[in-house]
Amino acid sequence: MDDANIIRQGLHLQGLPFCETDIPYIQHIRCTMKLSQNALPAFPYLNMEVPITIVDKELLL
Repeated sequence: MDDANIIRQGLHLQGLPFCETDIPYIQHIRCTMKLSQNALPAFPYLNMEVPITIVDKELLL
């Protein structure tokens, strides 16, 4: 069974309305999520890191 059918069935079972033109976008999002999950084993504690924020002084004035 291909991904498009799985997506259609999943949305139908949850009672969510969708357009056929939405399916490729949902597939792209699922692919992006899977690719980002591949990096988790290499950096398991990445969510514990404090992000660096750079603020332009001119914006504060």
